[in-house]
Amino acid sequence: MIMKKIIKNSLLLISVMFFAFQPIVAQNPILKTAPAFKAGETLKCNLYFNWKFIWVRAGDASLIIRDTIFNGKKAMAMSLLSSTNSRADKFFKMRDTLTTVFTPDMRPIYYHKASFEGKRYYLNQVWYDYSNPDSIKIAQSFRRDNEDVKRRTDYSAIPVYDMMSLLAYARTIDFGSMKVGQRLSFPVATGKRIEPQYLIYRGKTVMENDKDIKFNCITVSLVEIDSKGRERDIINFYVTDDKNKLPVLLDLALNFGSAKAKLTNYQGLLYPVVPASEK
Repeated sequence: MIMKKIIKNSLLLISVMFFAFQPIVAQNPILKTAPAFKAGETLKCNLYFNWKFIWVRAGDASLIIRDTIFNGKKAMAMSLLSSTNSRADKFFKMRDTLTTVFTPDMRPIYYHKASFEGKRYYLNQVWYDYSNPDSIKIAQSFRRDNEDVKRRTDYSAIPVYDMMSLLAYARTIDFGSMKVGQRLSFPVATGKRIEPQYLIYRGKTVMENDKDIKFNCITVSLVEIDSKGRERDIINFYVTDDKNKLPVLLDLALNFGSAKAKLTNYQGLLYPVVPASEK
């Protein structure tokens, strides 16, 4: 049971590795740079969890960006595919697909998450309507197995994102304008509700990917607040300090242990990536 919970939490959080800088909304005055990606980009990483002081590989994930057509208009889609490997499948089998579709100016228009976790199936969806210039309509739906679909609709005067579209938008941010300790808040639509979250910028360091290549990185912590108002760092991100902002390493603090997600391969990048030793 403990190993099952570690695998489930670890693989759910692996997606966050690709969302290292999500929290940019209207109330966060951060300067933007040019887009950091193009259609054809593909990233891959390995997931490890710590079981009885031994690091074991538990799964992998891929992030793919492509051009698409949505409702007859040109758009861009970003998809995250993640799964446990055969060893982890014995304890908890998981297959997740997350996709967001957004406009050329980075506004999300549709989000889809299909998850097979253990013996259960989940489907989360979000639709964004910008027809009213003063208020964004966010329609959400959630279904588990063959149960009835649960729906809700919210309205917001500020931008609302899902996990995937926040990744796309945040990769246009100039983090050199931030100060160590600065917080960025944002609302996230999950398919069930809109949740407030925030990250803390921790500074810069050098980190290795899963092929022992060192990169100059930016460090950010994902922080949660419990029911008593106490803060706790649950994830530390290390992403390249360049225009690409690629995730190199993710440290996860779990209830029953710890986990790591490490970048292995990348292709189709808009900008070159230079190892730390070559800078």
